[in-house]
Amino acid sequence: MKSLWGQGNQYLRVKRNDLEISTKFTRVVLVGVLILISAIFLASDVGLWHLWRSEVKMKALETEIEALTVETDYLKTTIDELQTNPFMIEKIARERYGYLRPGDRVYRIIPLSTDQENSAISTTPLDINGATE
Repeated sequence: MKSLWGQGNQYLRVKRNDLEISTKFTRVVLVGVLILISAIFLASDVGLWHLWRSEVKMKALETEIEALTVETDYLKTTIDELQTNPFMIEKIARERYGYLRPGDRVYRIIPLSTDQENSAISTTPLDINGATE
């Protein structure tokens, strides 16, 4: 058997077929790969679109947390006030539930409709200019 690596001055020569690729095909493949990578980078589960939406949701939740913290502080102070101040309990009982002390009088102000306001304004007994004799 002959040696493939050569005998003396003769070496194994392998012909190589040159593969010619057109530049147009190369550009199309590169653009396709770039579009695919961009789509994965932008729209995947960890893409920029989901990151932006998550940040918007996080900001909304932070503002909601701040509002709830303020409300919680207000309610805590109200609870402390109700536990320590009997006048606060009396105020709430009078305003919300209509409780009265003996001898108290209640005055209710009933708003007039627009037709009654116009007729009442023109015929007030205290109006000197509008009084008829």
